[in-house]
Amino acid sequence: MIYDKFSQITDDRIVESLIGMPKAKFTALVKVFESAAQAIDRERVEKGEIKHVKQGGPKGYLDSYEKKLFFVLYYLKTYPTFDVLGFHFGFSGGHAHAHIDRLLPVLGRALTSLNVMPERTLTTPAEFSQLIDQYKNIAIDGVEVACVRPQDETEQEKHYSGKKKRHTLKSLVISDFNRRILFLCCIVAGSVHDYTLMKDVFTPDSAWFEKVNLWLDLGFLGADKDYQSTQIYLPHKKPRKSKKNPNPTLTPEQKKQN
Repeated sequence: MIYDKFSQITDDRIVESLIGMPKAKFTALVKVFESAAQAIDRERVEKGEIKHVKQGGPKGYLDSYEKKLFFVLYYLKTYPTFDVLGFHFGFSGGHAHAHIDRLLPVLGRALTSLNVMPERTLTTPAEFSQLIDQYKNIAIDGVEVACVRPQDETEQEKHYSGKKKRHTLKSLVISDFNRRILFLCCIVAGSVHDYTLMKDVFTPDSAWFEKVNLWLDLGFLGADKDYQSTQIYLPHKKPRKSKKNPNPTLTPEQKKQN
């Protein structure tokens, strides 16, 4: 099955394309994942949700914590439908959904214990300043994931992303230069523009980014004017084609800066 093939892979590039992290980090995370699962099981026994932690009996395909962790990470990285996910792992789509529903909280507990879960809510510039206090540079971007095509025509239009040419959901992500996600928020329809979403979350009339250098892509044009108290770095945009400038290009210096 798919995990057996995964366990034999030594190329970290392929590993990261499957689960979003190199093999060494996966191996280290297994122990934390196991501890989180056991802690959740103990809490369920104490609350009376289950009589005892299941031991023995018939074993399914996910018969180890390595396989369980791989299963949930593979789902989050590749985002297949539950029918496809179940096909890859040898059970039905319904069982795939049940496993994901059970294992996502375990992964969340494990990542929280490692202090790597991103913040989800920030209500004031003071809270945000405390979050990014140790960072000199941060990057903001909109991130889209595919979603089921809505049946309602109005919802279809809202969720259709001209950039991705499909129906999507969008979130706003803040990361440091080591690609650690510091903040993740706002699940919105894919048609919402990145900069519109940023201004809704971080209103320009408040001092959100005064203490950091803010790096953005061309989807955030105008930010340097709206957030004037912030040091913002934007790429140079290639000039428009015109009769006077039929072959617009960036200068070598601008390309280097980009």
